[in-house]
Amino acid sequence: MRILFCVDGSEGADQALARGVAWLRNAGIQAVVLHVIPEVDERLRHYERLHEAELSEIERLFGHGGHGLEVAIQARERLKQLGLEADRKVREGDPAAEILAEIRDGRYDLVVLASDGAGGVEEPRLGSVAEQVLRQAPASVLVVRAGARR
Repeated sequence: MRILFCVDGSEGADQALARGVAWLRNAGIQAVVLHVIPEVDERLRHYERLHEAELSEIERLFGHGGHGLEVAIQARERLKQLGLEADRKVREGDPAAEILAEIRDGRYDLVVLASDGAGGVEEPRLGSVAEQVLRQAPASVLVVRAGARR
């Protein structure tokens, strides 16, 4: 089973990682962590497959403030702590559009993402990215609400 874990560095995304692994622990998972950032320096694309230490240095030099690739690296490490090995990917652009493109390109069976959408019991709402992915994804989607009971 190919699973795409979408992360943004938030506490909700961390909860989604933990919940997804807990629910799917023995499912023969081939996992990928995806983080979408608004813009990537073209020089960074060339180096994306380098070792994490080199990526951090490149990111520091190119001025991304340690956030872009670091989110994907930290999420992959979190999954490793939870007992799941994963690849990592970083894409640039609109988060919903890039997540949907990765789902199509990677032929995933399941997508796990967090939603920080507000709303009450009578009128629950998803965040805009989660809603777009849920409506348009050609794969099953597991949406974990931020702050959800563990």
